[in-house]
Amino acid sequence: MNRRFLALALAGTLTLSLLTACGGGNDTPDAETTPPTVESTAPAPESSTPVEETTTVPESSAPAEESQEPESPPSSKPSAAPTTKPTQKPAESSKPSATPAPTPTPESKPETDVVQSVWNEIAALDIPASMSDVDAATLSALYGIDSNDLVSYVCKIPMMSVQATEFFIAEVKDGRMDAVKAGVEKRQADLDAQWSQYLPEQYELVQNYKLVTSGNYILFAVSEYADEAVSAFNTYTK
Repeated sequence: MNRRFLALALAGTLTLSLLTACGGGNDTPDAETTPPTVESTAPAPESSTPVEETTTVPESSAPAEESQEPESPPSSKPSAAPTTKPTQKPAESSKPSATPAPTPTPESKPETDVVQSVWNEIAALDIPASMSDVDAATLSALYGIDSNDLVSYVCKIPMMSVQATEFFIAEVKDGRMDAVKAGVEKRQADLDAQWSQYLPEQYELVQNYKLVTSGNYILFAVSEYADEAVSAFNTYTK
């Protein structure tokens, strides 16, 4: 475009110069003034070319949009997950609050069976191992005591005739203590007569017998551990 415009301008200049040469010298001042106006129009198209280069500036807006995309995703995910889980585990702290059940003490055993508890204490002593239980018929024959007058009882006599050790422990029914105690006293009198002529050491045990009562409970003991038997009896009946 610039070259074509310059070519036209040059052609116009040549034409004017020819006209001035042919027309004479009267209009020379006018012809001299017109060429500068044609020359000033030539550089005008050159100034328009930089305008096209400035149109490429909007390309800088594209990266501005791309820079905004990575800012939103990382802000949402890590904030929600860790807040709920740690609050559930401390609920297990309720387990240590349970107190262990108290172990039964020796004082609680007499409430179930005082007679058996007293005998267990006596059996732990160094008494002869060869002792037999007395059933209801033998109890009636030896002591003259009816088993129906008793709530429970333990009666032990030696299996060997060379020992005088003997124990009778019983819980007596209400109103029958006098009859039971009389039967025990009869048994002690028979033992005294039996051992007075035989084995003085065993006869000494018979003489040192123990007969004690506490409420509806009674103990008769012929043994070298008679005092210990009374202590055990008092522990469970008082």
